[in-house]
Amino acid sequence: MASTILDDGFEPQEDLAFWQIRSLSFRVLILGRANAGKSSILERIAGESMEAAQVYRNGVLLSPNHIRGDIERGEHDINEEIRFRSCPGFVFHDSRGLEAGDSNDLKTLYEFVQGRSTGGKLKTQLHMIW
Repeated sequence: MASTILDDGFEPQEDLAFWQIRSLSFRVLILGRANAGKSSILERIAGESMEAAQVYRNGVLLSPNHIRGDIERGEHDINEEIRFRSCPGFVFHDSRGLEAGDSNDLKTLYEFVQGRSTGGKLKTQLHMIW
């Protein structure tokens, strides 16, 4: 299959080799209102349940029991990295449900996006918001 060259000169790749060779992960933040199905979207993308996800906080893998408890309570820490074995090369961040009038969650979201979009290493930058 012939590859196409985009205007920026980058040749699209059939797989994630570009990212994997450089030990990079494509970071995706998923956000929305409470109970909108953010975690369900992640499960559909990965083809796995959230309980099968590997969740890291400050570089430390959390136990499955901790993850299950957070899912049941609907608690999410936007800084936690969610990885699925079925989606190597992707890191997901799941925001808490956004509610009208909740300035604390909005401030947390703003700081996360600001911190992950300016400066710093490509490895830790946010690449997409869904």
